Amino acid sequence: MRVLLSTPPARYWQTTNFMLVNFPPLSLAVAAVAISPPHQVRIVENAKHRLRSHDLFREVRDFGADVVAFANNFYPDSVVIQQTCQQLKEAFPGLQTVVGGQAPSFLPEEYIERGVDFVVLYEAEHTFRELIDFIAGVGERDVSEIEGIAWRDSDGQAVVNPRRTLIQDFDDLKMPRRDLLPHYPSFTHRGYPSTAIETVRGCPYHCKFCTRPTFWGKHREYSNERILEEIAVIKRQGFKELMFTDDMMATNAPKMYALCEEMIRRNLQINFGGALRADTAAKKPELIKIMRRAGLFFVNVGFESYSKKALKGMNKASTIDLNRQASETLRKHGVLILGSHVYGAPGQSDQDLALITRDGMEHCDFFRMNMYTPQVGSALFYEMTREGRMPSRNPEMFNQFEYLFDDGRDPEDMKWGFVKRQLQYYLHPSILKHALRGKTPKEQIIRRAYLSAAMFTGYRSLRKIGIEIM
Repeated sequence: MRVLLSTPPARYWQTTNFMLVNFPPLSLAVAAVAISPPHQVRIVENAKHRLRSHDLFREVRDFGADVVAFANNFYPDSVVIQQTCQQLKEAFPGLQTVVGGQAPSFLPEEYIERGVDFVVLYEAEHTFRELIDFIAGVGERDVSEIEGIAWRDSDGQAVVNPRRTLIQDFDDLKMPRRDLLPHYPSFTHRGYPSTAIETVRGCPYHCKFCTRPTFWGKHREYSNERILEEIAVIKRQGFKELMFTDDMMATNAPKMYALCEEMIRRNLQINFGGALRADTAAKKPELIKIMRRAGLFFVNVGFESYSKKALKGMNKASTIDLNRQASETLRKHGVLILGSHVYGAPGQSDQDLALITRDGMEHCDFFRMNMYTPQVGSALFYEMTREGRMPSRNPEMFNQFEYLFDDGRDPEDMKWGFVKRQLQYYLHPSILKHALRGKTPKEQIIRRAYLSAAMFTGYRSLRKIGIEIM
């Protein structure tokens, strides 16, 4: 049996992923491990290839796929995935479709009712292997006995099986199939590839807008020995740069310190980046120092806002002073900062919104801002659903550009304010200068950010007048 794994066909709101994210989707490489001989597996990664759904048909035909499985975390992608699954089944009779990831785990019935054959819920390693064996007719379990899936019964009704127990020991898991992923260029070593690694699952914090606590459940960690073993393999495979896909690096500061010490002792230093909390950087400068020695060059810090009231309303467990201290510590050690911010959160006054760009540019090397959005699966989403405050359930409205709150503020005014703050950043002379040069890692990332913004704006504008390019 032949299994093709893919990310969602390209859509205009994914342009930030095309340009800013510099590592391949590790989830597909992890899922590929479940496919063992005599089965065959291929990965078609659309954030790299920018394939539309019709392009995917060619890949399915050329490979002779029996199963097509999509990874789907971002809810706006659900529409194109569901449509593509229906079209694939019409074009290739007998083909089975599978979708996994955050959005389908939270809303499995929606996917089954709209034509998807199977949904893999939450962690996929064991579930996906059992499902593939069942589809191939070699499994030991009936579909009704496989924990962690949703499926369609003979009456066409969605059935959601019990959730599988969380994995507690990651050390016995096989290494991801990075050999099947496309080449992602390194920021720091031109001509060499970049890859990704997972060292923890879940996050011990509970930011109101975040889906991680509800998707991953309990915060769990890989052992340092397993992480070091995987880094050694990654270096032998020729990778020069590594991105941690962890929801948050260094939440266990002593463990991260010990990992970096051992990386240095074993000569396993490698340029790496990932997400980091502002309070971790602010309160633990010695940790940042040794992480830098081990190869840390880039962090994504969720500063979110420079309003005390807004930070409290998000349940962020951070402060304006910690944001400032984090920036100072990271810059002191030469670490590039991608500062993430939210626009339109409860508690953000017009003055607070105006401060986002000014203070954001002061605190970070790269400015990123999303509209405050009730992402499916987040505490904010469930709160608004319970209270009847969800103005739309159209998945494409959850693309982090639309304003979805009925709080007296005009949605169009909020969107224009969002655009204006972005332009203040992109048209600033110092930022333009870096984008035009495009030589250093910092300048390359800023240049990608410009391309990302231009693509998003262009595709969205064309779509408004009925021209669908992406």
